[in-house]
Amino acid sequence: MAPPVVLEAATGVLFSTLAWRIGSEPALFAYSWLAAAGVQLAAIDFKARTLPTKLIWPTGILLALLFGLAAVLQHDAYPLIRSAAGMLALLTFYGALYFLRPGGLGGGDFRLSGLLGLAMGWAGWTAVLTGTLLGWLAAAIALLVLRIGRGSDASHDIPLGPFLITGTLVAVLASSMS
Repeated sequence: MAPPVVLEAATGVLFSTLAWRIGSEPALFAYSWLAAAGVQLAAIDFKARTLPTKLIWPTGILLALLFGLAAVLQHDAYPLIRSAAGMLALLTFYGALYFLRPGGLGGGDFRLSGLLGLAMGWAGWTAVLTGTLLGWLAAAIALLVLRIGRGSDASHDIPLGPFLITGTLVAVLASSMS
């Protein structure tokens, strides 16, 4: 795993970028929590090739609560409804990949998709689509680079979680929320 100072620096940069991009919107708290947990999840997945449920579930629950609070503070339930729909859409998509093609997608990636859909859903449907595509595209590029570097026998076992998290954060930052 990366040294703690690297993880702390990455988290700090994400906090600053989110604050700059989102401003004083109540959703900033939820996205900051996602950034903090996302950095940890990505580091764990890179090192251990696993996304621990013990971190995914509490993160998802807290995100739902923080987005719920943001909806109350904004007096607007629509982003919360869209957030829940984004979560269900990605859980359905990743669930199909997970259950219809065993071994093609890890259970942690499947569980992670729910909280990422929740976060991107708040930002909008464009963010859901863009973040998902960016994550998969980044993973495909990384795999291609590995195969070119190692030859045709390169393992296809790369951690997907860090790429999905990155795609989500890029889509959220690029969205026109504020």
